[in-house]
Amino acid sequence: MPLSIGFLTYGDLPPSRLIALARLLEELGYDWLWHADEKFHRDPWVTLPLIAKNTSKLGLGIAVTEPYSRHPALIAMAVATLAEVAPNRLILGLGAGGPGFPAMGIERKHPAETLRHAIGIIRSMLAGESSTLSNEILTTRNAQLSFESHAHIPIILGTRSKYILQLAGELADGVMTAAFASTEGLNHALDNVNIGEKKRTKPTEFFHKVCRVDLCIDDNIANAYEAVKPGVALPLWANFPNFKFLKPLGLLPVPDNLYQMLAKRDYNLMLQKAHLVPDNYIRHMVVAGNQEQVVKQMIQIAQTGVNQITIRAIPSSRSTVESILTQFANEIIPEVLKQC
Repeated sequence: MPLSIGFLTYGDLPPSRLIALARLLEELGYDWLWHADEKFHRDPWVTLPLIAKNTSKLGLGIAVTEPYSRHPALIAMAVATLAEVAPNRLILGLGAGGPGFPAMGIERKHPAETLRHAIGIIRSMLAGESSTLSNEILTTRNAQLSFESHAHIPIILGTRSKYILQLAGELADGVMTAAFASTEGLNHALDNVNIGEKKRTKPTEFFHKVCRVDLCIDDNIANAYEAVKPGVALPLWANFPNFKFLKPLGLLPVPDNLYQMLAKRDYNLMLQKAHLVPDNYIRHMVVAGNQEQVVKQMIQIAQTGVNQITIRAIPSSRSTVESILTQFANEIIPEVLKQC
């Protein structure tokens, strides 16, 4: 299957602009629009139906929601309803979450086990069955949709955790890697997916291997690096103090000044102090630079075996989201496809 391309929004754009962007994505030949369930940003379950009604073929995905603040039974209800608005156009992305949890007093416990159970609940309910489960994190008692769902919705796991990457290979319909933008990181991720696939008992029709990366294109490389550093700091903040995902990237230990800032657990401070991220983290975790550099790195990404590259377009002082999306589709991806 040829390489597909997608765009990710964190919910930081108003619906009117996002609808215009979705129409542009269709014109440019993008395959997917993914909407993050980023806490305290715009809600994907509200925004995606608007996008569905204003586009005709663009695939729509949640990237990603989580089973701690949103009960899996309610996720099943929401995605089954959205499937009535956008039939055969959806992928449901699940993850362990993190940003926003401290503000809501939510503790992320046993993420791999919790996601395993969440997948089971959602799949049962989408199939018209009832779900009964009781454990430390999740409970259902004969939970069943009160309407008939005809939705066959792939479920993928968005993660950088070794154990959840393996769970994706074992149980899900795909994986969305996060904060891996180098050959070293993506090979680590896909190797763990392959470990999980060896435990798989039910085949999947198609396994989605999505590389999700922040992207800034600017001839001034310093501008591009400055623009993407908050996107590098965010997964560090979300995973603190567990930085195991940095080991295969050769990025340990975290510099002390960066570590101390992350330890304050202040989301806004993290964004303000993102300049503390060392430049050598950038190549491994995001894509930034001039067009030639971006093409080279995207070729390396595609050659790892992913079948989709989804970008979160990060504008610099000399670019916009729209200009990056256009340049990526018209000038960068054609060069990548020549090599892959």
